[in-house]
Amino acid sequence: MSWTTVEIAGKVCRVAVERTAAGVWIGWRGRTVFVPHERRDAARGLSEDEVRAPMTGKVVRVPAAAGMDVREGDVLVILEAMKMEYRLASPHDGRVDAVHCAEGELVDLGKTLVTLSDAPAGTSGDGR
Repeated sequence: MSWTTVEIAGKVCRVAVERTAAGVWIGWRGRTVFVPHERRDAARGLSEDEVRAPMTGKVVRVPAAAGMDVREGDVLVILEAMKMEYRLASPHDGRVDAVHCAEGELVDLGKTLVTLSDAPAGTSGDGR
């Protein structure tokens, strides 16, 4: 994994980058995005409903639980890497379908940690 800096709205930000044969993983602000090399790959297995590890690290805490309603920005997993903690947040309001990691587990870059679905109609999605 390597790091690069980018300027976003006039602010310089540090971004994690991992190149693979299929494309590039980009980790920034607790979120991970996969950018495939070829456009036709974009529809294969990439989803806004998955929270993935932005880098290789150790799962410190998992506040998320299957069946839990969450709001955009709620912390789902706390990952420790390079002596720092990364709070991985929900990308949208929804419900936790499954948690694919456990406290103390070592995870690789790109591993799916939590799978989400849309919140059922008529719910607030806040899980409280």
